[in-house]
Amino acid sequence: MADKRKPNSADDRPQESDRQFLERSNVGSCMKDVLGKIIANRPEDPIAFMADYFDSLEEQTSLVARARQLIIMTHHSRPVFDINVRMAYETLQKSKCSKKLHGVNGTVYNELIRALCRDFPTLVINRLLRRIECLDFEAVTYDVFKSGVFTCCVLEDYLRLVEYLFNSLDFTKTGKCDKAVCDAVLEQLKTSLASNKTDARKIVESGYNLGPDGLFHVLDKAMKRDTHVSTAFTLEMFTAECCEAFIAKVKDARDQRSAIKVKKLR
Repeated sequence: MADKRKPNSADDRPQESDRQFLERSNVGSCMKDVLGKIIANRPEDPIAFMADYFDSLEEQTSLVARARQLIIMTHHSRPVFDINVRMAYETLQKSKCSKKLHGVNGTVYNELIRALCRDFPTLVINRLLRRIECLDFEAVTYDVFKSGVFTCCVLEDYLRLVEYLFNSLDFTKTGKCDKAVCDAVLEQLKTSLASNKTDARKIVESGYNLGPDGLFHVLDKAMKRDTHVSTAFTLEMFTAECCEAFIAKVKDARDQRSAIKVKKLR
């Protein structure tokens, strides 16, 4: 009689290295962070400092989860969204920055951003964080906080539309699209997003370029070209290109902070 084994048992799982385990569980990152803080602060009792750190980390994680829940309760297009974002910010102001200080610092803000983007492709998350993340020790103003949260919510909608567009271009339903067709659509998208004009004519023109008629025109031209040596695009490749155009329009958090400082000086 064949030996019966439970499916998905530990023996059946692919073996992971120590490094992969630490990265997956985020233990390595936490230990690196706390050791860095101990070296930087040189407390009299490093063990007690480490215990306080992990206590505040548990509390912080709970606050971030509550803040995220407030933000995703409603779509960003609804008026109540602004109220929820303000409530999320006030929730995170209870986060412990040190033994005596509470507030929203870069560590808490960055953790919330990652929580909001946890279902995004890794490449997209990394590119976005380079634009909107803050330094761990700095205080995050509400304007910077709201801008980062809003960007994540809009990008989530954008990613769904990108996937829908890719599936529409996947005429053979094989999970791959003709590169010439994708390039034509990407060029149309980048041209529309690259416009910095705010006048009505330019807005209407950009809307037309991304509408059914505008896309049909560029697709028709692309499919009439000789594409017998054309390679294919996967959803991952198409998403990365589309998001590059989107993220290029996102205001850098450092620029926002500089603008706020200038405003305060004036």
